Amino acid sequence: MSAHQERLFALVSDKLGMFAEDLNTTDTFDSLDLDSLALIELSVIVQKEFGVQIDETALSPQHTFADVLAAIDAKAPVA
Repeated sequence: MSAHQERLFALVSDKLGMFAEDLNTTDTFDSLDLDSLALIELSVIVQKEFGVQIDETALSPQHTFADVLAAIDAKAPVA
């Protein structure tokens, strides 16, 4: 598990009330029952915590945490 993935899953667990151990990078947001409000919250979490603006097309129900992590990896400043 990458550092970004671990941090993202911890944040999602804390902010969206999901168990980090239930999250998988390949599950679609739809299969995780993340509605449009949860996806907006996810966008805000990513922007605040990683300094990355996620294109809203990457946060549609058919996308996955792998898609979000790819955007974070591509855009996040190197620590």
